[in-house]
Amino acid sequence: MFGERVRLGFVLPLAEKLTGTCTSSWLRQIEIMNQWSREEIEAWQNKQLQHFVKHAYEHTAYYKRLFDELGIKPTDILEAKDLKIVPVVTKDIVKQHFLEFVPDDIDEIPHRKDKTGGTTGVPMSYYTDENVWGYLTASKIYSWRTMGYRYGDKFAALGSSSLFGKKASLKRRIYDWIRQEKGLNSLELSDGLCAKYFEKMRKERIHFIYGYASAVYLMAKYAKENNLDVSYVKGAFTTSENLTDTYRDTIESTFHCRVMDSYGARDAGITAFEVEPGKYPISYDVIPEIIDEFDEGEGTLLSTCFLNNAFPLMRYDFGDSVRIDFSDDNYNCAVLTKINGRASDVIKLDNGHVLTSPGYTVLMNKFDVEAYRIRRISGSEVKIQIQPLEGKWTKEQEKLLCNEMNRFIGDGCSLLVEYVDKFEPLENGKHRFFYNE
Repeated sequence: MFGERVRLGFVLPLAEKLTGTCTSSWLRQIEIMNQWSREEIEAWQNKQLQHFVKHAYEHTAYYKRLFDELGIKPTDILEAKDLKIVPVVTKDIVKQHFLEFVPDDIDEIPHRKDKTGGTTGVPMSYYTDENVWGYLTASKIYSWRTMGYRYGDKFAALGSSSLFGKKASLKRRIYDWIRQEKGLNSLELSDGLCAKYFEKMRKERIHFIYGYASAVYLMAKYAKENNLDVSYVKGAFTTSENLTDTYRDTIESTFHCRVMDSYGARDAGITAFEVEPGKYPISYDVIPEIIDEFDEGEGTLLSTCFLNNAFPLMRYDFGDSVRIDFSDDNYNCAVLTKINGRASDVIKLDNGHVLTSPGYTVLMNKFDVEAYRIRRISGSEVKIQIQPLEGKWTKEQEKLLCNEMNRFIGDGCSLLVEYVDKFEPLENGKHRFFYNE
């Protein structure tokens, strides 16, 4: 009904006055910044960093105590390289000192509550400044344009369903209407469901598909095996998992279009879109750093998102291993060139039901569990192991979870529920939460 120009120039800004968000202003800023030199970008980042460090020191108990103990002053950190004097912060530290990271002026900062799912299956609560959310959303709009997408084009979003029958917030409904997102549940992708989704896309003229890499792959695989005419698909966007060569080849050969992969971690405020094969320019709102380097530019990724005054984290280690090129002459920022972490399994059952792991991260975040594991015991048997959150887990939650799980694993398969006191880590130190036996 509205073209991109009207949606971005009038409809979205008007909606943002009602919702208190800031995507449209950040989109204009990103369009300008993409024309800047590397030196101009770094100067802008350093100025933002100085404000960020000063605010964190003056308003959070954690950084006030840390800086004082180490004899650090906010004025000691004037540019990105100065951050090295600040100790790394991990998820375990955040969990242990959560309240100390919340600024005393949090009520004055527009923000939203969130929590991770992560590869360990153990969620971490945090706050996201609306500036971060607005920036990351604007970055997606800008990057998708390079694939021919225009804001307001319909796209199928393969994700997880809302739980307990709750309706989406007014803010979310407004945004979904403006951007024409059509949500499709991908927690269980049977052949029948794939056929239904393709028919919906064809009838409703949905030309773009977005979702977990494994989910988009399974849709493409179904279309290829069944010789479906999917010429109406103009672009595919993958997220949340490593896009393997098999996934990429199948998606591109089926839809006859390039896949744009993306990398991101909301708790770290970082996002990067594959604007050309193998190259993911990292969002301007963070200062990336590599530690524990085992190859040139390759190791553990740290992120300092200087826009997140609602929950400041400096040199945040969120558990990913990547390779970064800090001096690519074709870009004015650091470029991610390899992603080592964040791979997920796909569980296929004998009844044809296929379970994809990232959706369960969202699903399990709705329950009061400390940690969990989902296992494929056999082609007809799935086990979920649960470490309940003491004093909060209820029989009603168990019933709701079992209903959801049984719906996704389907007829002819049995579900086992096992309670554990704690999970022992795997050899790599992680609590892998979704895998075949």
